[in-house]
Amino acid sequence: MNKREINRLDRKEFELLWEAAVEGDPLDRLIFVCAGHLGMRASEIAHLKKDWIDFQSGTVEVPKEDGEFQANGSSRSIPFKHLRDRVATELRRYFDYNWVVGVNRATIFRRVKNMAQRADLTHKVHPQALRSTCAFQLAEAGVNAQGLRQFMGWKELNTAQKYIEEVGVDAKKQIKRNKDKLW
Repeated sequence: MNKREINRLDRKEFELLWEAAVEGDPLDRLIFVCAGHLGMRASEIAHLKKDWIDFQSGTVEVPKEDGEFQANGSSRSIPFKHLRDRVATELRRYFDYNWVVGVNRATIFRRVKNMAQRADLTHKVHPQALRSTCAFQLAEAGVNAQGLRQFMGWKELNTAQKYIEEVGVDAKKQIKRNKDKLW
């Protein structure tokens, strides 16, 4: 399985897209961090509210339902405390002035497409590509299949396994990184 089958961005594309998000407005940056670092779906981002975010514990709580929003079984707690600082920064920056995102999914898709154009990316980029990039990064960082499934809100464990297989988890690196946990 190559990166285009999963449709994710590589590291350079990811950083170019971030630079394009920074050129945009606070909503562009929020969309980028929510999809690219938190693995949120476009519908989740579109309905995101300030009261879903617990800045003290560093989590976004995606509810089962909230008004018109239905999580369709993927309600979850997404931890961001130990992710890149820009995640908390952009969440705060946006929600210091807004209570809800309050746009539709099409707006999220259009904004990601516009960011990709500003970044001069030559292939189609959409919110799912950012979400897939998030999952790939987590797998590359050594998050196991169950942890990845929970973070991303997938029902099936085999979805997480696809990302882990793509990364080609290196047992030697994992053992070295976790040698203090061995007994």
